[in-house]
Amino acid sequence: MAASAGELLRAAAQGRLGVDQRLIQSILDSGSEAVTGTLAFAQASHEQDRIDLDPLLVDLFHHWESPEALDFLIGAVRRSHDDVNDELVQTLLPFGERAVEPLLKLYEELGEEQGSDIAFLLAGLRVHDPRVLALLLDRLEFDAADGALCLELYHDPAARPALETMLAEIPAEDVELRRDLQHALEALGQPAPPYEPIPFDIMAEYPKHELPAFDVLSEAERIELLVDSPDAEIRAGAAHSFFNHELDPKAKAALFRSAQSDPDAKARGRAWESLADVTEDAAVRDAMLAVLADPSRDIAERGGAAVGLYAVADRDDVRAAIETLYAEEVPAARAKALETMWRSLWKPYARFFPQHLGDKNKAIVREALRGAGYFQLTSHADKIASYFDREGDFEDLREDALFAYALAMPGETTRGRIRGLLRKLDTIANLSSSEADLVMFALDERLRLAGLDPVFAADAEEEEEPPAAPIPTGKPGRNDPCPCGSGKKYKKCHGS
Repeated sequence: MAASAGELLRAAAQGRLGVDQRLIQSILDSGSEAVTGTLAFAQASHEQDRIDLDPLLVDLFHHWESPEALDFLIGAVRRSHDDVNDELVQTLLPFGERAVEPLLKLYEELGEEQGSDIAFLLAGLRVHDPRVLALLLDRLEFDAADGALCLELYHDPAARPALETMLAEIPAEDVELRRDLQHALEALGQPAPPYEPIPFDIMAEYPKHELPAFDVLSEAERIELLVDSPDAEIRAGAAHSFFNHELDPKAKAALFRSAQSDPDAKARGRAWESLADVTEDAAVRDAMLAVLADPSRDIAERGGAAVGLYAVADRDDVRAAIETLYAEEVPAARAKALETMWRSLWKPYARFFPQHLGDKNKAIVREALRGAGYFQLTSHADKIASYFDREGDFEDLREDALFAYALAMPGETTRGRIRGLLRKLDTIANLSSSEADLVMFALDERLRLAGLDPVFAADAEEEEEPPAAPIPTGKPGRNDPCPCGSGKKYKKCHGS
C-alpha cells in the first residue's frame, strides 16, 4: 500500500526522505487525501522535526491553490517575518481580502521594526482598506523609502498628498530618496497594472533526486537505510555517511556486509570507502585490496576500495594497486586513484598531480586541485589560481581552487601570519562570505599540516553557539556537512 501524504511528509521532516521530485509526485499521487493530509501535517506540532518543511508546504499549497491553507501561510510569514521569500508572497497574493485581517494583526504583533515584509505583503494584495492605507502611511513616516515602495505597489491615489508632502520636505541633496518618492507619485498617475499570477511549476523548483538528510539521522537509522532501502542511491549515501567517522562494531559489520554483498557497485564502493578507518583489521584490508586489484570489478567498486585504503597507501602492495588503477584509461579510475593519493598525504604521490591541473576531465582536475593543495605544490599556485574564474565546464571548480590555493599559496605558515594570507587571497579573489569561511578552514588545515594549532576554528569556538533548531530545507539541493567532520558543508570541504 502506498504511503499517505502525511506519512511521506513525516518521514521527510525526520530526514529519512530527500525533498525532491519523487517525494512531491508521491504526495500529489496520494489521491483525495493529498490536500487534507498535507494540511493536517502543516497544522500539527513540529517541535520534534529535524527538517523545516515550511518551504515545501508553501509550494504544495501554491500548487493546489488551497483556500484552507491561509492560517498555515500566515504562520509561515510569522516564522520568517524578517525574510519572507517570493514563493510565500506569490502563494498569499491570490487570497486577496481574506489575508488582510490576519496580516494586519501580525503587523500589530510584530511592530514597525520587524514589519517591513508584512507591509509589503499588504501592499501587494491591493485591497483598498482604510486600515491598510493608514498602516502604509505610517510606514512612510517610519521609513520613507520603504513606505514609498509599498505605496507605489498599493496604488491608491489617496496616498498622493502624503507622498507630495514628504517629497517637499526632502532636501535636494538626498537624490535617491527623492527619486523613490517621485517614482511612486508617477506610478500613481498611471492606471494600476492588473494582477497577473506568475506561472508556477512545482516540479521545476526541485531536483529529480535528493538523498535523505543523513546528517540528522541516528546511526541506527542510517544502518537501517544502508541495509534495507530498496533505492541503491540511498544505500550508497547511507554508506558514505559513515566516511571518516569512528565506527562501532555494529556499523563496521553492516558496512563490511554491504561492501561484500550489496547488488549495486556504487553502494559497495561507498561502503569500502567508509571502512577506511578500520584497515588495521587484516580481514577488511585484504578484502579491500582484493577488490581493488580485480580488473573484472566495476570501477565504482574498485575506486571505493582504493579510497578505503588511503590510510595504508604507502604499503607496497597497496601502492602498486593504486598506481595500476591510476594507469587505466578510464577517467573515473584515475580520479579515484588521485583522490586516494591526496587523502593519504604520502609525499611520494605528489608527483602525480601537476600534469593533471590542465586535464580535460573535470573530475580529474578536481582531484588534481585537491592534491596540489594538500601536497602544497606552491610552484603551481598560478595554475591553481587560474580556476578562480573559469567559464564553461570548469566554472564550478572555483571553491576547489580557493581551498587548494589557501593550502599551497606562497607565504610563511605561522599562526601570526595566517590572517595575512587570508587578506592576500581576498585581494586576489574577492571572496564572498561563504568563500571566506571556506578559505579560513583551509588555512586552519594548513596550520594543522604544519603541526600548529588552528586560528580561525579557535575564534569560532569562543563564540556562544546558538540553540539547536530544525535544519531548514529552503529549496532542495541542501548540502550535507562534510563527512570529514570539519563542520563545513561538504561542497566547501572535501567534496563528494
